Amino acid sequence: MEVERESNGGFPEPVAGQPVRLVRARHDACGASTRVRVPPALPARAVRRVICDSCHQAFECDGADDGGVLEPRESTGSRLWKYLSIPVAAAAVILALVLIQGSGGGDQQSSSPAATPAPPPVAAPPAKNANSDQGSNKGGELVKGSSYTLALPDGWTQDPPQNGATFQASADGGAATATLWVHRDPQLSFPRFESQSLAQLRDAAGSAEVTGRTPGPTADQTTVTLAPRSKPGAPAYDVTLRVDGPYRYYLATTVEANASRDAADGAELIHSSFVPVAAGKSG
Repeated sequence: MEVERESNGGFPEPVAGQPVRLVRARHDACGASTRVRVPPALPARAVRRVICDSCHQAFECDGADDGGVLEPRESTGSRLWKYLSIPVAAAAVILALVLIQGSGGGDQQSSSPAATPAPPPVAAPPAKNANSDQGSNKGGELVKGSSYTLALPDGWTQDPPQNGATFQASADGGAATATLWVHRDPQLSFPRFESQSLAQLRDAAGSAEVTGRTPGPTADQTTVTLAPRSKPGAPAYDVTLRVDGPYRYYLATTVEANASRDAADGAELIHSSFVPVAAGKSG
């Protein structure tokens, strides 16, 4: 039985559409943090062994940070299913925890480059409206757009999208920003989308490289992250690339060098909570 998955820190995904607890585990060996989504019934202290999103190595986590519970809006029917599914989902995660704690894994060094801003991908579509559901803890709000969902951290404000963006937000004081572009192009393959995005980032920032890759059995389940090489005192610019059905997603965050830890953590939360939802796959 394989329990060390390539995504979600190696943990089983909670039931889709239900509340989740976001737990952040820092991998000291490579300096990256991994966000793990678990059922809200599972405490953060139960997350002890995690697969790093950056270097993909298993590591022991002592004292993971509890990011709080994100509570999506529910219908009457889904509320009943939630109460029935929480014990089952929690039991599945606890079983995986027992198996994961007994497996081995090493650490390896990697780097997380800082960066400067880059332009949006080519042919970004017009902005779309999104609804925000207030969360029940410090995890913030769950923003549900027509083709995506993501967490809006506490202290962040959703701004009117500009320059063809679909979603835009900023931390208090403007020390960090997040922008999502969604482009509908079913003929654009993931490798070509990645290549175009690297070229655009290289043109704007002078350098660009793939900083992380979480492969899946299909392109829709693959995640690629990009960033320019580190420059002292420069803002950190990070990009997440996803595809789902006919849509191509380019999510970018900029964190100023003097930004607070809360602002930096908020940018990380936006990346780790982002989920594409291609409602128009058949179109």
